[in-house]
Amino acid sequence: MKPIRSSVTVAEQIPGAQLPVCYQHTATLLPSGKVLVTGGYSDGKSLSSCELYDPSSNTWTPAANMSAKRDYHTATLLPSGKVLVIGGLSYGESLSSCELYDPSSNTWTPAANMSSGRYHHTATLLPSGKVLVTGGDDSSGSCELYDPSSNTWTTLASMSSGRKYHTATLLPSGKVLVTSGDDFSGSCELYDPSSNTWTTGGSMSSARYHHTETLLPSRKVLITGGVGYSGGYSSCELYDPSSNTWTPAANMLAKRDYHTATLLPSGKILVTGGNDSSGSCELYTA
Repeated sequence: MKPIRSSVTVAEQIPGAQLPVCYQHTATLLPSGKVLVTGGYSDGKSLSSCELYDPSSNTWTPAANMSAKRDYHTATLLPSGKVLVIGGLSYGESLSSCELYDPSSNTWTPAANMSSGRYHHTATLLPSGKVLVTGGDDSSGSCELYDPSSNTWTTLASMSSGRKYHTATLLPSGKVLVTSGDDFSGSCELYDPSSNTWTTGGSMSSARYHHTETLLPSRKVLITGGVGYSGGYSSCELYDPSSNTWTPAANMLAKRDYHTATLLPSGKILVTGGNDSSGSCELYTA
């Protein structure tokens, strides 16, 4: 067996302005370079509040509130520069409602509702400019497509199984890779927007959820951490779309779930936080 040549190093914690304690929110990089943070959960309640982070001044400023309190929602930057917020959970109620944020006017406007409420779903911007939404609680594997040009939703072919806590990544081929979820199967599926069909992908070696999924410059996809049968994982895997196969990647230094993974301009992956991580961060080098 060939040695795993990828590596992980510890990254220093980055000092900066802080938000109140909050989780289950979203953070979206805007064309201006600022970051929009929306909703979340804090002090036992869902939030409608939003804030903008300016890296140039290391400061936070309030943004307009959403019309609904949300956590476990998604936020997707559209080609127009607006941000589409989809679904989520509000005081235990699954939301079908959606909203659009316009950074130029700092305003929210309603978008069309989905056919059903969703949280723990994924939202992926396709090359067409449309947004693919997959799975989530109460979805039974159903999927929908949002068209910003007409502000409409279309029901799509369903996945082979219901999924939540899963991940979805747009591949260079235009297909979307959906991985695992809380069914502990480790199964993966590929969605082809041109034919509205799902096909079976190679299964991961370890079933997991609350993991991350990142497209690398090599066109492979890196999966990090998550939760499995035995608890949190430090293990990582690489998916090769050309062969539809998975291979092991170097383990992280800490077990992590509910963490984040961000592709840096250098091609390295910054992994931050997560359960059992004590706020630590790591850098992955392919």
